[in-house]
Amino acid sequence: MTAAAIPIELPELAKTPRIPALRQELRIERGAPLVSGAPSWVLFDPVRHTYYQLGKIEYIVLSFWATGRLPDIVGALRDRGLSKEETDQAFHSVVEFASTNGLTVSPSGQDCVSAFMEQRARGQKAAWRWMLDNYLFLRVPLFKPAKFLSRTADFVAPLWSPRVLVFFAFLGLFGLFLVSRQWDAFVASFLYFFTWQGLIAYGLGLFFVKILHELGHAYTATRYGCRVPTMGVSFLVMMPVLYTDTTAAWKLTSRRKRLAIDCAGVAAELIVATIATLLWVILPDGTLRSVAFILATTSWIMSLAVNLNPFMRFDGYYVLTDLLNVPNLQSRAFALARWKLRELLFRLGERPPEDVPRRLQRGMIAYAFATWTYRLFLFVAIAVLVHTLFFQPLGLILAGIELIVFIGRPVFSELSVWFENRDRILRDKRSKVWLWIGGTLLVAAFIPFDRHVSGYAVLTPVGTSPIVSGEPARVVRVMAGNGQFVERGAPIVELEAPELNAQAASAKVRIAQLEMQLGRSAADTRDRSNRGIIERELQLEKEALAGLERRASGLILTAPTAGIVSDLSPEIHAGRWISGEEVIAQVVTPADYDVHAYIEEDEMWRIEPASLGTFVAADAGGPARRAKLVETSSAAIERLEQPILASVNGGPIAVDRSGDALTPRKAYYRVRLIAERGELSREGGQIQTTPGTVQIETEGRSFAQWFVKALVQAIRAII
Repeated sequence: MTAAAIPIELPELAKTPRIPALRQELRIERGAPLVSGAPSWVLFDPVRHTYYQLGKIEYIVLSFWATGRLPDIVGALRDRGLSKEETDQAFHSVVEFASTNGLTVSPSGQDCVSAFMEQRARGQKAAWRWMLDNYLFLRVPLFKPAKFLSRTADFVAPLWSPRVLVFFAFLGLFGLFLVSRQWDAFVASFLYFFTWQGLIAYGLGLFFVKILHELGHAYTATRYGCRVPTMGVSFLVMMPVLYTDTTAAWKLTSRRKRLAIDCAGVAAELIVATIATLLWVILPDGTLRSVAFILATTSWIMSLAVNLNPFMRFDGYYVLTDLLNVPNLQSRAFALARWKLRELLFRLGERPPEDVPRRLQRGMIAYAFATWTYRLFLFVAIAVLVHTLFFQPLGLILAGIELIVFIGRPVFSELSVWFENRDRILRDKRSKVWLWIGGTLLVAAFIPFDRHVSGYAVLTPVGTSPIVSGEPARVVRVMAGNGQFVERGAPIVELEAPELNAQAASAKVRIAQLEMQLGRSAADTRDRSNRGIIERELQLEKEALAGLERRASGLILTAPTAGIVSDLSPEIHAGRWISGEEVIAQVVTPADYDVHAYIEEDEMWRIEPASLGTFVAADAGGPARRAKLVETSSAAIERLEQPILASVNGGPIAVDRSGDALTPRKAYYRVRLIAERGELSREGGQIQTTPGTVQIETEGRSFAQWFVKALVQAIRAII
């Protein structure tokens, strides 16, 4: 008995005359096996140049539907073991799929053109919605290359030979080996291309390489009988990217052929890279060598770093799709990941959206989470780029729209599903726990717990008075030591200056002579006539002697203020000669201290004038004291003034040394605070400059603010 003779009831939808016929130009061909190994078919829509993969049930429904034998559908589905409800559901699903995707003609009595226009209108988005989805990615077809590819395919046919590919593989390895022998020269060549001329040259080289890349896809697809309808340019954040439409590759049942089409572009670039690398090694310096360098670097970088990326719809994604034999990998992996997330959080007990082997299911879920993470950073990077490239406030508006559409909308969509299932979710204890945890963390992320800005700092004395003789002299005795408290005017070091004593003795002799001349001026006519000159000379000599005596009295070095003697070198001892310019010791007033702190540029906006802070010494036993902000620099420092904080001296601030200059690798601003009274640490009787950190009180900042700020700064650094 045939299936058509089985007396069963048709699905309700099959009985109604409003079910339109399928379009006659649709074609169904045998496709590659499904992930489970079951056979599949491919439905081709030549009008839209679109392919749909079909399973056995969809194939049965569409096959009988196309021949007009609707009553036979039920029997065919019942033969596969489906119940009446499952048969009805399968039929309804296929009819809805065909209607939604415009695979049917108009119902009877309706104009075909108007029906098609209605379907097209239903599929079109509103202008504002289209702009939201496409202003970052827009595809513009430029020409139809099918005839050109067919006529010229024989010229490139030798490149598909396995021997040729193996030859170029060995040639590429050999070229990389030769470059490694001249690696310094190869790397140094990059410096030229950080100019406008170099960037233009790189752009032209990239354009040439990408043309060969797309031709590689197109020629390989043509070789395997797949028609290439269009080639053109896509605009990704206003950046032009060439593309080739190889959708027809999905009709191929051979996975090897599909992989060959996927890899053809990268293979073409690597062949160019191989030839250009060898030419760079062989050619002398000049224009040709620069061209070879451009082609080599653009080909290697674009092939390995960009095209093989599996997280975006570049070649690497399609290679992974065909390796796993999972068409529409991202959408199917995302559906599995969303299902897994809901099961982990809420234990809804739902079946997975599709049945795939467990090992493949885990891999697809892991791929989905990795792609989400990658896209999070990518879309934030694009938002920063859009904000930077466009004039304000348009750049800010577009960046906000991009984040809402590509990050906020998927998150909101998933939260909407949770809300729809709230009754089921709230019945499970685990769900309640997760909701409490998630809600608490979400609220905590926006609470401004962080109320301090940290910076590296040093604590130094403010009241520091140097002891300097000002005269070349010899030490007679040292009357104080490091760490000793002295009153103001107390002697610290006694010096003597023989030359100064000799000048004073000579001045005294001269004064005595002049006074003698004045005494006899009453009897001596000559001295009487020179009396005025003698008086002036006598006055000058007395003033000179007074100056010498003052200088001699200054050889007893005293404390200019009450404080603690510091930095008195052990080399200062009796009998030692000093030049008079060096600082012999310091007298430190222990009541006042400076805090010189260095704050990263990203944190300066949070600091308010006259803020309070706390200095904490790096040494666990060191001082910790309150301080008040008194000064901030208006620009980032060019040199680090506190060597104790430099990385070259074991400090926390990374610097580059150039002679005596220490240049920070990051942008730091210097701030100055006055610390409260207390004692500084002493080592060997000397008061030390104390390194540590300073915590400056600021307005609160939440974790969400910190994360967004850090993410934007990191992306700006990369860009």
